Amino acid sequence: MIDIASLPRTDIHSRVYRVISSRYPQVSIFERASSAADWDILHAVESLTNPRLRDEVGDIRLVPQEDRVYGEGASWIMAAFTHPPKDGRGGRFNLDFGMFYCSAQEAVSIAESSFHRARFLRESRIESISQEMRVVRAQVGLVALHDVRHFKGHAIYDPNDYTEAQSLGYKLRNAGSHGVHYSSVRTDGTCLGIMRPSALSNAVHWRYLRYHYEHGSIVRVEPLG
Repeated sequence: MIDIASLPRTDIHSRVYRVISSRYPQVSIFERASSAADWDILHAVESLTNPRLRDEVGDIRLVPQEDRVYGEGASWIMAAFTHPPKDGRGGRFNLDFGMFYCSAQEAVSIAESSFHRARFLRESRIESISQEMRVVRAQVGLVALHDVRHFKGHAIYDPNDYTEAQSLGYKLRNAGSHGVHYSSVRTDGTCLGIMRPSALSNAVHWRYLRYHYEHGSIVRVEPLG
């Protein structure tokens, strides 16, 4: 059992990378709003004519109003928090709320997403496929994140069972943490799990990748520019 009161914090001010499926669209309503009031008006009006809007926006109630971000690039940030995992397994530190998982090292984000994409395709019983992925680049901080890198070997780093890590994640979220700085389980390097959108800014589409999957693994990652 990790006592969050005893956890050190690390100040992070860094450019970061996140890899998502390219099929996820940019939700322009976040870009066109500059405040919570603007967003409420736009959402009410567009919901009348766009039946897909609710699915695209996700569950905005998961994000406290003071933590919501708007303007250019906001949808790349907000989508991570309004769309919690749906597979029943969750992320390492979250289950029924959203987090923005990323790394200051693009190669680490690619390794992490390659593992999860391959697991999804294996469980879907797909033998071979190529899929386009999108790299989102954003800015974190300056913000203090709870640092658990020194807990290597602890149950929060179990490669498959996220129970202990999710328990810690709930404690941190309930305490108002901006997120967690942790070691990657899939490759050498470190990751960030951001819990509040207000810790992020300047998110942009960076580039496309193509993941080539065969018989259980991502066998090649092809840069597309």
